Amino acid sequence: MESRSKNTQFVKRALFLAALVLIIVYFHQVLQVAKAVYDIILPLILGLVIAYVVNILMSFLERYYFPRTKQQWIIKTRRPVCLLLSYVLILLILAAVITLVLPKVVDTIRALSAVLPDYWARISQWVDEHREQWSFIAEWLDRDALNWDRIAEGFRSSAPQGISGILTSSLNLISGLTSGLFNLAVGLAFSAYLLSSKERLLAQAQQLQQAFLRPEWAAKLNAVLTAANESFASFITGQCTEAVILGALCILGMFIFGFPYATSVGLFIGVTSLIPILGAYIGAVVGVLLIFQADPAKALLFIIFIIVLQQLEGNLIYPKVMGTSLGLPGIWVFAAVIIGGGLGGIVGMLFGVPVAATIYKLVHTAAAERAKH
Repeated sequence: MESRSKNTQFVKRALFLAALVLIIVYFHQVLQVAKAVYDIILPLILGLVIAYVVNILMSFLERYYFPRTKQQWIIKTRRPVCLLLSYVLILLILAAVITLVLPKVVDTIRALSAVLPDYWARISQWVDEHREQWSFIAEWLDRDALNWDRIAEGFRSSAPQGISGILTSSLNLISGLTSGLFNLAVGLAFSAYLLSSKERLLAQAQQLQQAFLRPEWAAKLNAVLTAANESFASFITGQCTEAVILGALCILGMFIFGFPYATSVGLFIGVTSLIPILGAYIGAVVGVLLIFQADPAKALLFIIFIIVLQQLEGNLIYPKVMGTSLGLPGIWVFAAVIIGGGLGGIVGMLFGVPVAATIYKLVHTAAAERAKH
C-alpha cells in the first residue's frame, strides 16, 4: 500500500515537471492560447466584476427591504426588486454626471474654439512687439524650421499616409466599440444571472470543495477568500465614501471662492476620483476648461485650489477613510498605494490597498492563533 502511494506521488510529480518543461519550451504558443482563451471568457470576467460591485449595493438594499415582513410575496420579490434597483441607481448616477457635465464641456470646447484665434492673435502681437527685447524669440521665429512653404509641402506629401492612418484608426475604433458593447451586454446579463442565484452557486462551490479538497485545505482556502472578500468589499465602500467626501468638499470650496460651475465640476471630480490617480487629473482638467471659458483668472485660482484639495485628500482624507473602512492603519494604506503603484502602475494602486488589507488580516489572525498556543 505504501509503495503504491509512493508510485502515485512519483507519477504526479513527473507529470507536473513534464507539463512545466512543455510550457517553458512552447511558451510563445502557450501565451497565444492563453490570450485566445482570455478573449473568449472576457465577457464572463467582466460579468463577475460587475456582479461583485453590484452585489454590495444589492445586499445593502435587501437589508432595508421590509426586513421583518412575513409576507411570502414580499420575500419572493426582495431579490429581483433590489437587483433591479441596484442597476437603476448606478445608471441614474452615471446619467446625472453625463447630463450635468457633458453638455457644458461641449459648450466650453465650442466657446474656446471661437476665442482661441483671438488669444493667439494677441500673443503673436505681443511677441512681435517684444522681438528686440527677447532675442531668443526672434531667433526661434526666424528659424528655417518655420518656413511655411516647406511646412505646406511636408503636409501635402504626408496627407495620403495621414488619411490612411485616420481611416485605419477609425475602423479599429468602431471594431473596438462594437466588441466592447457586446462584452458589456454579455457581462451585464451574466452578472444578473449570478446575483439572482448566488446562494445556489455558493452551495455548489462548497460541494466541489468537499468533493475535491481536503478539509484542512478547504478551511484555509475559505479563510483566505473570506478575508479577501471583506477587504475588497470594504475597499469599494470606502472608495465610494471618499469620492462623496471629495466631491462635497470641492462643491463647497468652489461656492465659497465664487468659482462658476461649482455643482457640475464638483460632481464630475467626485465621480472621476473613483479612478485611481488619473481620475482626479481628468476631473481637474475638465474643471479648468469650464472655468477658463467663463473667467480665465479664476481658472488659474482653481488650479491652485484643486492642488491644495488633492493634497489634503491624498494625505489625510484617503488614508483615514480607507483605514477606517478596511481596518488597516493609515500608514499601511499609504504604503500600499506607493508599493502597488511601483509594482503595477494604476492597476497596482487600485488593488494594492485591498490586497494589503487581506494580508494584514491573515497575518493578524495567524499571529493571534500562535499566541494562544
